[in-house]
This record gives sequence, structure tokens and C-alpha cells, in this order.
Amino acid sequence: MFFWKIKKNPFDYLQKSFFFSCKPDVPSVNPFKTSKLISSYFKLGKIREAQKLFDEMTDKNVVSWSVVIHGYAINGFHSKSVELFSQMRILGFAPNSYTVVGVLVCARGLPDLVLGKSVHGVTVKSGFESNSVVGTALLGMYAECGNIFDSCKLFEGMKNPSIVSCNAMLAGYIDNELFEEGVLLFNRLRMSGFIPGESTMLTVVQGSVALESRIVAQSIHGLVVKLGLDSDMSVNNSILDLYSCCKDLDAAKKVFDMMECKDVISWTTMMGLLVNLEYAVDALNLFLKMKASKVNHDAVVIMNLVLACTVLGDLRRGRQVHSQAVICGIEYDLPLANSLITMYAKRGELQSSKTIFNQMTQKSLVSWTAIISGCLQNGHPREAMKLFMEVWVSENYSLDSALIVSALTASGVVAAFELCQQLHCYSLKAGFSHYRSVQNSVISAYANSGCMDFAQSVFEEMGCLQDLVSWNAIINGYGMNSQGEAALALYHKMRKSRGDIDRFTYSCILGACSHSGLITDGLMIFNEMVEENEVMPCQEHYGCIVDLLARAGCLSEASGFVDDCFEVMGPNALRALLSGCVLHGNVELAEVVAKKLFEQDPEESGHVVLLSNVYASVGRFQNAETLRTRMDKQRLMKNPGISSLGESSYDFG
Repeated sequence: MFFWKIKKNPFDYLQKSFFFSCKPDVPSVNPFKTSKLISSYFKLGKIREAQKLFDEMTDKNVVSWSVVIHGYAINGFHSKSVELFSQMRILGFAPNSYTVVGVLVCARGLPDLVLGKSVHGVTVKSGFESNSVVGTALLGMYAECGNIFDSCKLFEGMKNPSIVSCNAMLAGYIDNELFEEGVLLFNRLRMSGFIPGESTMLTVVQGSVALESRIVAQSIHGLVVKLGLDSDMSVNNSILDLYSCCKDLDAAKKVFDMMECKDVISWTTMMGLLVNLEYAVDALNLFLKMKASKVNHDAVVIMNLVLACTVLGDLRRGRQVHSQAVICGIEYDLPLANSLITMYAKRGELQSSKTIFNQMTQKSLVSWTAIISGCLQNGHPREAMKLFMEVWVSENYSLDSALIVSALTASGVVAAFELCQQLHCYSLKAGFSHYRSVQNSVISAYANSGCMDFAQSVFEEMGCLQDLVSWNAIINGYGMNSQGEAALALYHKMRKSRGDIDRFTYSCILGACSHSGLITDGLMIFNEMVEENEVMPCQEHYGCIVDLLARAGCLSEASGFVDDCFEVMGPNALRALLSGCVLHGNVELAEVVAKKLFEQDPEESGHVVLLSNVYASVGRFQNAETLRTRMDKQRLMKNPGISSLGESSYDFG
């Protein structure tokens, strides 16, 4: 009978007699082991696996809930963590200290001060306020939410703050830009016997960087050595960065040379300091040493190389660095791409700058500022204005002072008075009225637009913000608008109220005298400049004197001055003399001067046009036409001028 049943339906029999009768016992799930596994998943960043395991738990307790809440928090899913905390509370679970810390991490990360205060209330109610870990999380949360007062209150209430609590309080001061308070707290802790570790010193160094004090830097460096922390690479890198921010090259070199182990951050920091101090050749040589040390370079290293090439004006080497960035696949790293835009623009390769800018998938405000400044540097103010309007109407950016300065410069160049007013109003609304660079640019923009009343008003409103650049801008403004007497009055007032003066001041006032025909005053100021010997006369100053004499019709005196000082003069002085010849129709002298200019710069079309204008002014149209024809054959292009009529700008070739 038995075999007949098997033969009739073997599978059915086996199912009933074996699979169903021999069920294995299901082991009970240990919630603590499961919670530990969930925690491991979160630490590895395996969020889905952790959530799945949590969902499969039939017996969830406060430990498992706390692990999940804390896990989501440390992985940046703050909203999800808060949501789970709410569910846990609805289900009637009372939070433990681990739960509270997890939610405080969320309040800190969001940041949400209201949530943080609510959790603080739960903490007090649950009796966790005296818990050191919870207290540290609370003061860190308040600091991150900008409520440094409550952080201090909590810290002062701690009987025996741990090193973690001290570090959190120090970091709170630094993060809220209370750098001096942070350093003072550190000194107070040291006096009470506190022994800082690596993380503490990294925080203190970070705060000291903003102070830019060599004395503080040296004191902290001494303490690092005394505590025996100078063998830690991170601490050494932070000290190196501290000296770099203080621009103390000698101290930075000593730290760098004494480091037994150097990583890419060490090399990058040292290269950055050399570039900032314009020791570009040394920065390039340091890169070669870095390669010899077999340290892999990153985008920051390449960016420093680009900046070094920019300082040197070495476009050939800059292109090589760019090629290396392309090979490494980092050419569109945002800071690097911005540096490349600047490098090409400064070397007159605006098209290359545009190509990089247009191909960037991600642009920052620095990117827009770089390309707009590049257009200005290469004589394309209207294109700069167009780009500025594009970024202005965009809602993706909040304009900063650097971009406003560039826009004001462009509006001044094209004499766009209404736009100057709009930018001025925007700068006031955005809180840039206390930025010297912005106010100085407003003065220059109004002056270039011929609105000296507005420029003078802004200058007076600056008050104690006035610096040398402000005085130069207003003096230059009066000069270019042929108000030489006003420029002279300001110049003398400046000499009485301020002791300092630079070559730009002399250029501005000499230019003002030239435009207003104040020969005696101009020559007197130039003689003072030579006699005082504070500022050495340069080509620009000599050019101003030649222009002063030539405009006034003193061509023989101007020519004699050129002959006496020809070796120290540049082509601008000769162009000024040639312009005087055009103004007064002196063909004979014009031909002599033009010949000298041809010898100095045969590719320049400006002096050809000026000589042609001299011929035309005395009726020698055949000679003028011959010069123009020769210019066309040599493919010399006359730079177009820009004229602003009403609200529109037009090109006149």
C-alpha cells in the first residue's frame, strides 16, 4: 500500500510527508543584533538596506528607532530623520540620549532653530541636560543656527566640559566669525589647565587665519611645537596656511621645509602663497619638485599654475597647463575654469575666454565677473554691458561688489548715465555703500558720464571712507571734464589733508592742467614732483607735459622737451606731440614725429590716421589719401570709436 501511494502520485506524497511535515523552526529575531546591523548599514551609506531591515522588524524598540533616526541624520537626510522621530513619539516611545543627539544633528543641519529649541525642551523634560554628549550637541546646534548666546550659556553651565565640548564651543565662535572671542576662550581654557589636541588646534588655527596677525600665528605655532603636535600633517598644513594668510613667506618656507611628510595640500598652499606674492617662477619650480616627489596633482595645483602663468604673462606655458587640465579631465572644474578665463583675457585672447565660458555647464558669479572684466580689458565695454544685463535679470545670482564694480566701469566707459544711476541705487539698496571700491567706481562712472555734481556728491558722502583712490577719481573726473581749476583746488586740499600721493595722482592733475590749458600750474606741479623725488616720473607723466605744451600751441617747447627726455619717453609722448601738430596744422613737425613713431611701432594705425588728418587740415588731400591707401594695403585697422546718443550706442569706424 505504501509503495502504491508513492507510485500513484510521488510528488504529492513527498510534499505532504516531507516538506510539510519537516518544517524547520524559524529562529527568533534579536532586535539588538538587528539594530547593530542597521547601524552598520548607515555607517556604510547603505540607506536602502538599512530601511528595508528596519521595515522587516516586527519588534521595534527605542534602540532600533534611535539607530534609524540617527542614521538618517548623519547621512544628511534630516527631514526624513525628523519625520521618523515624530512617528516614534506618536507610537509612545520615549527618546533616549542617542535619539536626542540624532534630532539635534537634524536641527543643526537644516538649520532649524525652532526645532532645536523644541528638542531642547524634550531634553530637559527627559533629564538628559546633564549628559555631556547631549549638552555638546545642544551648544553645537545653537551655534550652527546663529544663536551663539545660548551656546555660551550652555557651555558656562557645564561643570566639567569635555575636550569635545570645548572644541564645539570654539568651533561655534569661529563659525559665527567671532574670531577674537574664540582665541580669548582658548586662552582662558589654557589657563585652567586645558590640554588641546589636534582637532582643537585645527579649530584655533582656523580662527586665527581670519585675524591675519603674525604675532598670533607665531604664538600658536610655538604652542603646537611645545605640545608635540608638529608631527601631525594636518596641523602642519593648517600652520602653513596660517602663515600664508599672513603673507609671511619666510615663516611659511621654514614650516614647509621642516615637514617630513607633505601631501598635495602642503604643496598647494606653498604654491598659492608664492603666486599671491607674485613669485611666479618660484611657484613653477616648486611644482617641478612636487612632481619629482611623486605627489599627484589636483585641480587646485593646476589652478595655481594658471595663476602663475597669468602673473608672468606667459601664454605659451599657460596653454600647456590648460592642455594638461584637459588631459586630466578637470578643465571645467569651476575655480580652474574661472582662472583660465582670466588668464586668456589678460593676454588679449578674449575669444578663448569666451569659448571656455560658453562651454561651462556650471557658472558662478566669479565666472560672470571674469568674462565681463575680460571684455572691459580688451576694449569691448558694450559686450561687457550686455553680459552684465544677462546676469542681472537672472534670478540665479545675487550680485556682489566685484561684479557691480565691473558694471560701473563699463557704464562709465560708454557714458551710460541712466545705467550708472541704476547701479548706484542698487549698490545702496544691497548695502554696498560702505564698500570703498564700489563708491570709488560710482565716482568714476559719473565723471566719465560728465555728471560731476553727482560724482562730487558721492565723494563727499564717503567721509572717512575716502582713500587715495577716491581723491584720484574725483580729481581725474574734473580734469577730463575740463574743470581744471576745480581739480587743482582738490589737489591742493588733498596735499594739505593727506600726506600720501602716488603716480596716479600726478597723472590725474597733470592731465587736468593739460585739458584746461593751465600751463604754469602743470609745469609747477611737474617740477615739484621732480624736486621732491617721492614719485619718479614715468612715461605717462612725460606724455602729460608734452600734451600740455602741444595743446597750448607751444610746439617748439614740446618738441625740445621730447628731444631732451626721449630715452625715458614712450610712444604716448610722441602721439601727444603729433596730436598737437594736428590741432595747430604743423605739417613739418608732424612728419618728423610720425617718422619716429613708424620706427617704434610700424603696426600701429593711430599715428597714420593722425598724420593723414594733418595733411587734410592744410588741404593736402592727396597726401592724406595716399596714407589711407597705404594703411589699407598694409591691412592696418583703425580702432572704432563709440559715441553715445541718448540711450543708444553706435559704432563709428
